[in-house]
Amino acid sequence: MTPIEAYEYASSWGSFARSGDPGACMYGFNSDCRPQSEEHRQDVINCMKTCRLNVVERPENFDDDELEKMDAFVEFISKRNGKGKSAGSFITEIGLCGSGTCCTHGGNDLEGEMLSDTNDCNRSGDAELACKYILDNYKPEFRIERRVGDVYQNVIASKEEKLQVCREIYGGSDTNFNDEDNANLYLVWAAASDLEAMQEAK
Repeated sequence: MTPIEAYEYASSWGSFARSGDPGACMYGFNSDCRPQSEEHRQDVINCMKTCRLNVVERPENFDDDELEKMDAFVEFISKRNGKGKSAGSFITEIGLCGSGTCCTHGGNDLEGEMLSDTNDCNRSGDAELACKYILDNYKPEFRIERRVGDVYQNVIASKEEKLQVCREIYGGSDTNFNDEDNANLYLVWAAASDLEAMQEAK
């Protein structure tokens, strides 16, 4: 689910609410579907739980894939960086075939300090500190193409998807990919390596 799709979907449920209603929080997103605060994020999640019950109790009033879209949105908004945490953030695209690339939220190439810091992950020696710096300071979103209903959507990758991609990329490694934090480090490393290869190919 892209930010625009998430924003439009959330607004469609917000249309059932009046000002002052609990569901009015569905109108309060920033333009890229980031919650305004942690309190706003929790209000939205709680509202969607109530909305989900409406669909479960009266499924005939909704599209067949409504629950899938709801669950995808709740997952999206649960992990979406909040306002003030997104200044340097970027997207790391991963694929179950074993791949990882990175770009800005607008789909552009990384530039400046962000690019330099990502390239540090490819220097000789222990790359762990450089990869951890990326995770701590830029908080990249790990995204993947996943089938939702009848279409493939770009969504936040689950823990299991990230672990599976790591196993595909580092199949010959002795690393035990059962820890999500460890997988995040390796995915940043893979994306940085792919980025370096693309730079050299230009």
